[in-house]
Amino acid sequence: MPGCTGQLAYQIIPAMTTQRFYRGWALRALALIAGFSAFSLSDQHAPLVTPAVAGSTEVLPDPAPPDAQPAPVAPGPGMVAAAAGDDTPEERVDVARVDLSALPPFRTPVPASASATGSRDGAGRAYASPPGPAVEAARAFSRPQPLPQPLYQGLQSEQVRALQIRLRHAKALAAYDADGIFGPVTHAAVLRFQRRNELPATGIVHQETWDALLAQSHDPTPAEMSNTDVGPWFVNPRQQVWMMELQDRLRQVGAYAGAMHGELDAATRLAIARYRQQLGLPDSEVMDERTWARLLRVTHNPSYADLFDALPEHAGAQELDPRCLSGKVVCISKEQQKLSFVVDGDIRFTRQARFSLPQYDSPEGDFRVWYKNRDTISRKFGERIPMPYAIFYEGDVAVHFSDDFAENGYDGGSHGCSQLDDYRAAKWLYEQVAVGDRVVVY
Repeated sequence: MPGCTGQLAYQIIPAMTTQRFYRGWALRALALIAGFSAFSLSDQHAPLVTPAVAGSTEVLPDPAPPDAQPAPVAPGPGMVAAAAGDDTPEERVDVARVDLSALPPFRTPVPASASATGSRDGAGRAYASPPGPAVEAARAFSRPQPLPQPLYQGLQSEQVRALQIRLRHAKALAAYDADGIFGPVTHAAVLRFQRRNELPATGIVHQETWDALLAQSHDPTPAEMSNTDVGPWFVNPRQQVWMMELQDRLRQVGAYAGAMHGELDAATRLAIARYRQQLGLPDSEVMDERTWARLLRVTHNPSYADLFDALPEHAGAQELDPRCLSGKVVCISKEQQKLSFVVDGDIRFTRQARFSLPQYDSPEGDFRVWYKNRDTISRKFGERIPMPYAIFYEGDVAVHFSDDFAENGYDGGSHGCSQLDDYRAAKWLYEQVAVGDRVVVY
């Protein structure tokens, strides 16, 4: 199930006003006063890259394990600028070229296909499925086995580490590293799993909870137990524009010398593998979240104009709500399943959109954009769900690209967000919209 919403920082503060617009802006002012780190989202829904002082070339470490104590973050110039509504702070981080001199030299890049004539190739290019690594056979769920002892808050053991990995498999713990400490985060994950499976919600793992968990999880691998397993791609490599961004970032660190064509070819695979090797990560050709987070901190994101000369493809006409006829507005129709970017009644761009699952709600109304982040991770629903190019307009509800929408269409849905199925369209829209612009959902 795709996740998109999370609990934002402002929701733990008593309501400062009943008006949505002023509530968002009041918290932004509070963030400046209190020195919040780049107006970051809460642990359940946060930017992938933490703020850094402008000019820093520090590589982002892996996020803390589930129950580790987070290190305090001192506010810096980049944080204040982000809180004031600028783009994500990693845009202002100087590029650091990674030393790859100790690695084998580049192999000759594989020639691009005839359609890949360069990075600026206009609108509407089709992209083929990447050759990709061989698809692994589905892992079997675990067989019943006795639990050596009940597991509860305060314990620290390898059994707890295995519990955390199994909770991750069961989509109850949104962490990719396990620390073996049964702390508050693991306790909350156990409660979530118990309630979901209509078990006594004690937060303690007895045999009954263990049996249910085994049926929804796999035997942890040595790589999972040692936190060296390779996770999934941060964004599906079939998304050509994300792959173009990836190639551009790998070029900035000296790991890639080919064209920005957006294809997962041999040269791109080699560049990923070499960059991972330089970081000391397990051998792989997958750009997973661990690797992507580190790459973000030492590179800048290419703009839409760096990659394309033309607008994204349109997706038919949309009948506008009267509230969309003045000013700059992201106009979203749930009935028509469309999203348009409108300036003084002139539709500049329209795409198909997807909304909430039946048990959730995509709120309607006239809102203001209060926060933007390109690489947000949703953790509220027990999974780590990327939300590229997120434009938040009503608390924790945002417009963003959805891999699930791109892959499965309208068979799924969000937890309240308005989703786009095209990464290129989401990138373009993100660059047009500023904090304070209106979003009308009807």
